[in-house]
Amino acid sequence: MGDEKKDPGSWGSGPDFMAIMKIASAYWSSRVLHAANRLDIFSKLDGREVTAEEIARDCNSDRRGTGILLIACTSLGLLNCKDGKYSNNELSSAYLVRGRERYQGGIVSMFDDWYMPWAGLPESVLTGKPSVHKPHDISDEATRNYIMGMHYRGVGQAYLLADTVDLKGRGQILDIAGGPGTFTIFLCKKTPGLKGIVFDLPQTLKITREIIKMFYAEDQVSTMEGDYLKDGFGSGHDAVLLSSMMNQESPEINKRTFKKAFDSMVKGGILILQEQMLNSDKTGPALSALIGVNQLIHTPAGAAYSDKEITGWLEEAGFRGVEFKTLSQPSPFTVLTAVKP
Repeated sequence: MGDEKKDPGSWGSGPDFMAIMKIASAYWSSRVLHAANRLDIFSKLDGREVTAEEIARDCNSDRRGTGILLIACTSLGLLNCKDGKYSNNELSSAYLVRGRERYQGGIVSMFDDWYMPWAGLPESVLTGKPSVHKPHDISDEATRNYIMGMHYRGVGQAYLLADTVDLKGRGQILDIAGGPGTFTIFLCKKTPGLKGIVFDLPQTLKITREIIKMFYAEDQVSTMEGDYLKDGFGSGHDAVLLSSMMNQESPEINKRTFKKAFDSMVKGGILILQEQMLNSDKTGPALSALIGVNQLIHTPAGAAYSDKEITGWLEEAGFRGVEFKTLSQPSPFTVLTAVKP
């Protein structure tokens, strides 16, 4: 038995022997992006082709460390390198340079901030408790990073949502826990006569109002201070939007939120729910499942929910005519609509 030899060719007949390592080391790539974004390398490279030494001077960083980071960014498809000079490529130029319309550096910073809380995942699994407080519980700066991150992430999604949901003829949409208000701004810009109300906490709405001004939408979108866990949603709304908030809360709170939304709407009003949902069997998609893990880390009762669960809660609240609309790639969201009969 001791002399038995394994056929080295057998490695090729089983599962991918690198699959586990790819998952185990996946954070290496994200930390490279976090570091480059934190140093604002992509903005510093805007319109330039420069050496690692020049970037190190601009960043006041170590030459060796900067060179290693730039090589990694290039290997990940975030930069170009020619003759020892680095420059932005189409991807980084579009999404990682400050001031660009589709800038996503804010959400990269948000995920950077989440790195240490994710290190607490094993403890959260053992205790069922989050490893971090929500940004609203920490500071104005943390809230700003979170809300601006959600805005920059949401701009591309907002274009798709406005093209997917027809709100012609409707006068008022309430955006519950609307955060930056990005989706409501784009829906109102797309729909003549539609007025929007972004409902959220006072600390959040300070940033929301800035974003509304950025889009010159003060005449179309207003704000309403309140806590969706405690307060009512007013009345007379012929459309209500709930986006990326169901997975933050328990099933009981979600059911209560749906009922309050139902009660605030006029007959024939439409509810729009935009989420990354699990399938009915709760086997995926992977991103939705990982969002559930993120809720374990950040919230006391949140989880990822299936399309079947959410449909049941809506019908229990009184909604009818539930429909699903899959958005075009690369959006990971599903849009669900339901009507108050």
